[in-house]
Amino acid sequence: MHGKIRTSHVGSFPLPHSLDNLRIIIDDLWRIKLDAPPYPQLRSFIDIYLKPLADNGLLKEKNGFYFLDSKESLKDIEYFEPSIYEAEYMIKYLREKKYGFKWLRAPVTGAYTLASRIYLSKDISVGLHGTLLREKTLLEYIIEYVRKHIMYMGKLGYNILFIDEPVLGIIVGKRRILFGFSKEEIIETINHIFSQAPGEHGIHVCGRISPKLFETLAITDKLDILNFEFHDNSMNIESINPNLLEENNKVLAPGIASAKKPVIESYEELSDLLRKIGEKTMWRIDLVSADCGFGGLATESGDPYEAYHIGLEKLHRIINIVKLLQKN
Repeated sequence: MHGKIRTSHVGSFPLPHSLDNLRIIIDDLWRIKLDAPPYPQLRSFIDIYLKPLADNGLLKEKNGFYFLDSKESLKDIEYFEPSIYEAEYMIKYLREKKYGFKWLRAPVTGAYTLASRIYLSKDISVGLHGTLLREKTLLEYIIEYVRKHIMYMGKLGYNILFIDEPVLGIIVGKRRILFGFSKEEIIETINHIFSQAPGEHGIHVCGRISPKLFETLAITDKLDILNFEFHDNSMNIESINPNLLEENNKVLAPGIASAKKPVIESYEELSDLLRKIGEKTMWRIDLVSADCGFGGLATESGDPYEAYHIGLEKLHRIINIVKLLQKN
């Protein structure tokens, strides 16, 4: 094996947003001994970053969508100082409780994904083509905004810094890259975001991963960890090139349990999938988790606490499987 394999979580949980629920989650992650917990995201990973901009007049918000009325207003983003209550509260609460986590993961929504949720006109029916993704000069402001948040998380005390970029799975296809982006531009953007950041650097992309996207991220200098889902997207294993991981000193962080299905996987199922990925990558794996965050995990009853306990048990079983694997 490449070294000690740690366990982690992508970020979100299906509980309502409240201080009590933040404390419940942090207590539970300490109890089950998750190696690298994130600050719990109980709000949309888009709202956490775009709502402050709307509240300060840089964007307009309507029915959960964000719009850019004036291109000039986005220039004021450079004066905007990051402040994420949940991230700050977690650090404070860990000190109060004397929880000694060695690693803390900071999920920061990536520039391409944030840009994909900012519409340039009120007509949202055009989808991604009507967003900031097609305005590269404006995208630069969002890149700097994300970079500032990465630095902010490092200063708070988070030492595993992640950008969450699900939209890259759509932008970088098997044959071509959409919106006129090049592989080199994507690499340059990610390197710039992490250029002065402390700690370990990772990227999470859920959904289907093309070989082209895997290659692009594997050769991105400033990335250490590549986090993809393998339970609900088992074909992703075909996109992994173990030689590229080794040549570029990268590790794979595999998602091995469903983040959508409210069914607790058997130990055998989790173990078999982890072994399959480990053997494919010559055991260059770390930060084993579920496929994605649990924000979308729901049960038939609609009870968020029932969904939460299912998600927690998924994590608990992942922790036990990784421990068992390393003993053997």
